[in-house]
Amino acid sequence: MSINALIVDGSESNRAMLVNMLTGIGVTCITCETGRKALMLGGKRQYNFIIVSRHLEDVSAELFLLRFQEHQHVDDTLTVMLTSEADEEGNNEAYKAGYKTVFNKDDIDGLQGVILEAVNNLTIDLHARILYVEDDRLLAQFVSSLLRRYRANVETVYDLSSAIALFQQQEFDLIITDYYLGNDETGDDLVSFVRGFEDSSKASVPVLVASTESNQSKRVSFLRNGASDYIIKPYDNDELIARASNLIAHKKLLEQFRQQQKELLKMAMSDQLTGLYNRRSLFDFGSKYISNAVRHENPVSMLVIDVDHFKEVNDTYGHAKGDVVLMKIGKVLRYSCRNEDFVARFGGEEFVMLLSHCGIADAMVKAERLRKSIELSRPDDLLVTVSIGVTEFTTGDDLDSLFARADAAVYKAKDLGRNRVEQYLSSEEYQAVSA
Repeated sequence: MSINALIVDGSESNRAMLVNMLTGIGVTCITCETGRKALMLGGKRQYNFIIVSRHLEDVSAELFLLRFQEHQHVDDTLTVMLTSEADEEGNNEAYKAGYKTVFNKDDIDGLQGVILEAVNNLTIDLHARILYVEDDRLLAQFVSSLLRRYRANVETVYDLSSAIALFQQQEFDLIITDYYLGNDETGDDLVSFVRGFEDSSKASVPVLVASTESNQSKRVSFLRNGASDYIIKPYDNDELIARASNLIAHKKLLEQFRQQQKELLKMAMSDQLTGLYNRRSLFDFGSKYISNAVRHENPVSMLVIDVDHFKEVNDTYGHAKGDVVLMKIGKVLRYSCRNEDFVARFGGEEFVMLLSHCGIADAMVKAERLRKSIELSRPDDLLVTVSIGVTEFTTGDDLDSLFARADAAVYKAKDLGRNRVEQYLSSEEYQAVSA
């Protein structure tokens, strides 16, 4: 964000001094020695600051600002008149003309302080939810107002129990707490509660402790107990805002990093073509998925789904058409599974589904519905069918043995003409069914 100032002063040394002061705090300066030249700039640029010497050689400072406002609004601009005279009547005329403040030319430090505060207001945007805990109500009111000036959403409480209740109910980007809270409660109690919270994302919210403690070892103990930073009371307002801004920025960077990690993990565990889990995910999560179901004594079934004559699709229509077929099947599988189901592209034209709370009878019904849905999907108006093998977890099974049985059932479906669902049967079971 560019911060601009217009300086209108007939003295070259004054202009140079003001430019040196303002550029040192990040302000871009445009200078004019006369009001006429400044007015010729018109509305070509938006200024955050307009600083005008009372006595210009061609026009009064009051008339200059009145004419300037004919071309540009200055409602959000800090307009400053510089004077070398202590003249209350002249100051009143300046305010009537639209100047927001009048400074004596000898009080450059005071002018710099006002502009620096204004620059901070323009550049620092906390844009965060802050929980502020302070038992001194007057101080709490003042600091809450200060934080809101920097566009923070502040929830103010005066005791530990209220802070804990609000923290449990809402999400915050920063906690600022006084160390001594009354009733023998301290900021350490709040820090301990936050750091021990069961939600890890909330437990990592930064905590800024404010204290009158001048003892270095005591202040270090704040950090050892889990505080993110501390500030000594009474504190400078700019220091408080700077420390709060740094902690909020660090939290947001950490959240961004965690989100990127999640996205990278998702990419690593997903099949890029279909959006389903990939083979690696099946082996990473499949065993845990089965173990969890067995621990809770829930039935688990597996479906292995193989696209019929897929090589012919690629050979006849090209691999782009083959990709369309796989994406369409992936979409059918994704929308057909429940939240507790696990579906992955195992590789090539083969897919795997793990169905929790699903015995063999229900799994066969589910598989037949899938077979029909895929046959009706007609990706790019192409008739596509699948063969599906189904099996159920039994005592002593693991992921490999479960997959081997479902895969054997797929081969059986293909041997029997494809586009069908087959349940795995042992050789003895198969002979009994055949008889």
